[in-house]
Amino acid sequence: MLGPSRFIYVASFILLGPALAANLFRMTFIPPVQIKAAGGFVANNPDGTGSVTEHARNTLGNEDPWISTTSSKKFAQSGATSPSDAYVYEIIPRGPGNGEIKDVQKEFDKIGEENPHPEEKEFSIKGHIPWGNIVGWEKWTRSKYAKTVNRQDYDADPAGNSKREIPFIA
Repeated sequence: MLGPSRFIYVASFILLGPALAANLFRMTFIPPVQIKAAGGFVANNPDGTGSVTEHARNTLGNEDPWISTTSSKKFAQSGATSPSDAYVYEIIPRGPGNGEIKDVQKEFDKIGEENPHPEEKEFSIKGHIPWGNIVGWEKWTRSKYAKTVNRQDYDADPAGNSKREIPFIA
């Protein structure tokens, strides 16, 4: 029998095609304990009315209702450079409770304008990405991969003693 995540993936693939069926990624310096406490990722203004092209041009400021994600894990990982910890979260794009999702490149194509950041392969989600739609994350410390954590294991053991963590071995 299909579990909820597999069902969502299959339904996404059938309804939307392979472009949106794959999971998305978001790099941030915000640790999982804070993301979980907020109930997931929340836009600056979840009820805002700005367009996704305005978001991509970075003109909305604190009124931005969009959350940036990318279809490129490699691109997300490239931003995990910091003297402290960084996290690359994996997200189910069409999970329950996610806001409207837009392919930024397609939105610029629709209005006949050039995407200022096509290399980002951005998909923006409006308003909110619930904690339950986060598959897991990679932790990067001082710009180096440290480990991968599964969200369900983290929920069962927030102290991080999960048996399914994959530590980095040099």
